[in-house]
Amino acid sequence: MGIPYSTIQRLFIGSLVAAGLTWFTQENFTDAAYVLIALSALIGVAWGLSEREMTFAHLGMNQTGALTVLAFLGSIALFAEVSIRVWGFPTTGSYLLSLFFVGSFWWTSALIQPENN
Repeated sequence: MGIPYSTIQRLFIGSLVAAGLTWFTQENFTDAAYVLIALSALIGVAWGLSEREMTFAHLGMNQTGALTVLAFLGSIALFAEVSIRVWGFPTTGSYLLSLFFVGSFWWTSALIQPENN
């Protein structure tokens, strides 16, 4: 049971809106492109992990626990670096914000997934 495709479409539209707002407020097309790329990558990772069995089967990945941890850490670092480089957040605060922001999505996702015992 993964994230529905309609929700993924809405998330991609939201990332496009966020990139547009970044372009409007920062007046810099490169920053908007970075925001769009980072948010799209996060959505792709979240979608792939919501369909974990199918994604890992198609990619030939067997160690799901280690890959999940790496994906979690990678998404934290990606969101933090975008916050630092685009919006000029301080480094420590950006990584803490990223930890809690991305962590809340992962925790919520873990809570709503049905148990397959």
